[in-house]
Parts: sequence; structure tokens; C-alpha cells
Amino acid sequence: MAVTLSIVGTANSGKTTLITQLIPRLKAFGFKVGVIKHTAHGFEMDHEGKDSWKHQQAGADAVMVASDTAFALVKRVTPVSLEELEAQMGDLDLIVTEGYKMSKRPKLAVHRKETGKKPLTDLPHLVARVSDGPAIDDLPNLPLNDPDSVARFIVDNFLSA
Repeated sequence: MAVTLSIVGTANSGKTTLITQLIPRLKAFGFKVGVIKHTAHGFEMDHEGKDSWKHQQAGADAVMVASDTAFALVKRVTPVSLEELEAQMGDLDLIVTEGYKMSKRPKLAVHRKETGKKPLTDLPHLVARVSDGPAIDDLPNLPLNDPDSVARFIVDNFLSA
């Protein structure tokens, strides 16, 4: 069963950059890693004119595009819970979410001084900060520009048996 860890932060704090730096490092430890990106906006994975787009426009409730090595599924749903999404990735070791600030999952809060925004505080299940600034509380304050240290923290605290 996969462990889920949320990477949270304000806009432009470096969440996506950190996640893309962590993935190859965690995979180098031998873990299977997936990502769930939360967006408050609707999205389309296909482009107008493509066959799968035409299928969606025709009213298909789900469209899957598949090759010999990968598949993508777009399924129209009523609001779906994080737990339902996690179930789709149960064969992985780690699911990293980008967002889901209020979930019950452990969280690393990313903060970059350059944004001029205050670090996130008072979030449920906040376990550490990843920042280029000084510590602001008793939580571990991991260096934003050292993804190796962040990966090691994740392995030691969430993926070690």
C-alpha cells in the first residue's frame, strides 16, 4: 500500500520544482513513485481535433488512450476524494500530492523567500518545511536547494520499514 505525502505551499513557492527533483532521487532508492496534482480549475488532457477529444465531445464518460507502454484515462466524475484517487495508484510505494492542504496526509510546506509570502502555518499534519529561510517553529526546516536532503528525510520518515 502506498504512502501519501503532500507537498504544499503558496503559488510560485517551488512545489513543482521540488517534486520533479525528488522523483528521480526517490526512484534511485528503488521506490515506485506517483504524483497527484490537485487543481482548482478544470482541465483537459487532449487537444481539439484529436480522436480522443472527439470521443469526449460526443459524450463519452471515460476515454482511455493506450500504447504498449502507457495509458492515460480521462473520466468525468462527480467530486472525487483523495482516497479514491490514491486507490488508483495502490501499486506504488509513494504518492506525492501537489496541493491538498487540508487533507489528513502528512505534509511538507514549501516556502521561498523571494515570493514575499509568509510560510504556511496551522495546516493539519504538517511535518516539515522546505525553505530557503530560517526556521520559524519547531518543525524540521529542510533546505529548499538541497533535494537530496529532502529525499533522505522522506525515506527515513515515511518509507523505511
